[in-house]
Amino acid sequence: MAKRLFAFMVGFVLLGGFAVAEAGGRKGDGELVLRVDTDGFTTFDQTDDGFAGGAAFYVSGDICEELDLLDDCTAIGTFHCWGWAIGPDQAATVVSQEYHLFGRGKIQVQGVEDEGPRAVTGGTGEFRNVRGEATGFDLSTFLTNGDFIATFKLIGAEK
Repeated sequence: MAKRLFAFMVGFVLLGGFAVAEAGGRKGDGELVLRVDTDGFTTFDQTDDGFAGGAAFYVSGDICEELDLLDDCTAIGTFHCWGWAIGPDQAATVVSQEYHLFGRGKIQVQGVEDEGPRAVTGGTGEFRNVRGEATGFDLSTFLTNGDFIATFKLIGAEK
């Protein structure tokens, strides 16, 4: 149980979160910073160990208008994350994430949970031609209050 909880916490923190601040560049290019307020202990679900000791998981939360981790969350979107913790020690995790910004569209992200950037693989609405990367996932903010702050560098968004 402790191994799963630790794997979840490490994986979940590295998943990312976001609240909207765009910067510079051509139309549709720039930076998007979002904060996710997870309800991980409510929606977190993980399967029993699979054939090789891995496990599937799912978690969700709200994307907040406020970037300050101490502020209450005014939801401007929803966050969904699912993936697979690999192997008997669950030392590696792969994830797919969806950031749905109300009235704007969705951003899809996927990759291995590590300290490097994750790929922005596409989206819908304002983000239908988007590509880029997401960085800045911080385990300490999750362990403090369950929130995540991350930064997207986007190319091809409409706004």
